[in-house]
Amino acid sequence: MTRTSLLRFSAALLALAPLPAAAQNLDRMANALTDTLQTAVDLLPSNVTNVRLGLGPVISPDYEGSNDYNVSPVPAVSLRYGNFLEVDNNEVKLTAFRRLFTTSTNTGNGSNLRVGPLISINFGRSAGDSPDLTGMGKVGTSLELGAFVAYNLANGSRARLRARHDVISGHGGGTLVADYTQVIMRGDRFVLGGIVQGTWATGHYMRSFFGVNAAQAAASGYPVYTPGAGFKDVNAGLNASYQIATQWSVVADVNYKRLLGGAADSPIVALKGSANQMNYSAFLVYTF
Repeated sequence: MTRTSLLRFSAALLALAPLPAAAQNLDRMANALTDTLQTAVDLLPSNVTNVRLGLGPVISPDYEGSNDYNVSPVPAVSLRYGNFLEVDNNEVKLTAFRRLFTTSTNTGNGSNLRVGPLISINFGRSAGDSPDLTGMGKVGTSLELGAFVAYNLANGSRARLRARHDVISGHGGGTLVADYTQVIMRGDRFVLGGIVQGTWATGHYMRSFFGVNAAQAAASGYPVYTPGAGFKDVNAGLNASYQIATQWSVVADVNYKRLLGGAADSPIVALKGSANQMNYSAFLVYTF
């Protein structure tokens, strides 16, 4: 990165840094936004460079399981350093092992297996996120450590598995996320892709976000509820990217999530919210 680009990057970061009033919105949305950002960045043309900054509106539920939605401007920061480092907002992945499996010596088509550790921040949840959470207290910020394995195919598809577990007693649990992405259409400037994903969560995670203990029940009016480990959700989405200039692109995403099992049966979902969840986002992205 040149000195001029570095100065522009620093200035852009300052401009995108959320003010205190907007910080809570970023915290609430960052967890869902990370997967959207990763998929959208993966769709961008391969000839662009490594640092991308964006800003755009995100429409998402007040909390996971809510049937009320809010619209907020949210910054997006993405960094790729060769084939080793990936940073997407609140998640960092390092590729510790990479190997090319050649399926045809004549065509050169092959598959790409990547394995490595990851670090993620889960910003938790506040009772102030929605009136439906009154008396439910706060789920603290979690530092999640884990690992990923991704298998990229030559036809533009990718299968990936990510395991994460909290190490600082925020939600105190862990998740296992499996997803599959596929490029549906690719042109000189426009790319359309799809993703399907499923999430399994530990009992600690489920109880932190969807459970109601005796104190919470007394303060909120919800019945006591103690979910166990199990599948939390399945979701599907579409991502689109359009390169409007050499360093400017527009990316957009729509995603439908269905909460399952102990998450769907939670009082904060079944009594006040909905198991059907939608997320929409659109970003103007500048690439260095």
